[in-house]
Amino acid sequence: MSNFEERIAAVETKLDEVLQLLKGKNARAEYQAKYYVERREAALLKENSGRLRNPDRNNLDLPRGWDKRLGPKVHEWAELCYRFAAARKSPFEFMEWLAFTWNSCTYWNKVITKSGGYFHLFIGFSGTKPLRSKWTENDLFGSVRRTTFNRIQRDQFRDAPWWKWGFGVLGKVVHQMKEEDDRWAELDTRFTRPLLLMMGGYGLVEVRQGLYFDQHEDDCNKIGKMYAHAKPDLDRGWKACKRGLFSKVEPHAEFIAPTV
Repeated sequence: MSNFEERIAAVETKLDEVLQLLKGKNARAEYQAKYYVERREAALLKENSGRLRNPDRNNLDLPRGWDKRLGPKVHEWAELCYRFAAARKSPFEFMEWLAFTWNSCTYWNKVITKSGGYFHLFIGFSGTKPLRSKWTENDLFGSVRRTTFNRIQRDQFRDAPWWKWGFGVLGKVVHQMKEEDDRWAELDTRFTRPLLLMMGGYGLVEVRQGLYFDQHEDDCNKIGKMYAHAKPDLDRGWKACKRGLFSKVEPHAEFIAPTV
């Protein structure tokens, strides 16, 4: 019996040693996991120095419609837009540049990416990994070929997220430009009209006498009429923004670079 008890005690000792080893391995695994997360975060901070951390939510659906941290950048972008106008460049060239800068150079992670025939919109983080939702081109931008709408099509057009970019990014630049009343008044309407139309109803563009463009219009017949008048400029604006979003290099960099 004594021999049996000794053997049990020896087994228990071995089990205790094994448990201690397992605990040590788990502790090391936890430490290593934490270490790599912290190292990854430090690398992101270094890599994205000067950029803003994406809001931990849909980047096109922000409180009060825009990211307040963009304030200083909006001043710079407004001055650059005046430079585009003074150089007789088109408003669509400026939109292309602004979409690229906002998407590729402003935040830690690109706000919109494209793969598999879909657009992927940043909606938050899982740890340090960006989360995205999938959108078709028409749903994201609202760009449609038709100029007649039923209620479902009207709602799809009205709720396209890109109108929020028109208000919260481009619209803030235009608002800043309007602070310079004299300079804004001197701009050709062929330059200002497309910028204002991309802002949706906030642009207050009279597309025909007594008819103002507003994507929030409830009357399907009326929204079809206003869209028919605005469509040429909107189509060019959406195309310019898409070129900018997915450009691999800064558009019009040779113009923007400071002269020596």
